[in-house]
Amino acid sequence: MARILIVDDSELILQMLQMVVAQAGHETVTADGYLTAETAYRSDPPDIVVTDLNLPDSDDPVGGFIALGSAPVIIVSGRPQAELDELAQNRGAAGAVSKDAGMMGMMATLPPLLGRLAG
Repeated sequence: MARILIVDDSELILQMLQMVVAQAGHETVTADGYLTAETAYRSDPPDIVVTDLNLPDSDDPVGGFIALGSAPVIIVSGRPQAELDELAQNRGAAGAVSKDAGMMGMMATLPPLLGRLAG
């Protein structure tokens, strides 16, 4: 079981992601913004970070989390999956999941990605 830090400024998406991650058997820690997540990361580093690409309190949350430590970062955003995959590769993220796929899509793609990274 990995400890996953989930960051999203939408309470609904945060709850959905938390449910998907918990059902996959992982411990969850949530934050509704980058600054809160950064504090949580520094006090008890997670094994993996799942973060929204667009947060109101950070221009580059992916780069920020990568700079904080060694936890792999997964991008979650409302952009198309192909675009997110390219962004993840270009920004050094370990993977990406599109919110456009809805709950079922996130349930199909996020747990295997977490499993691979938690390894």
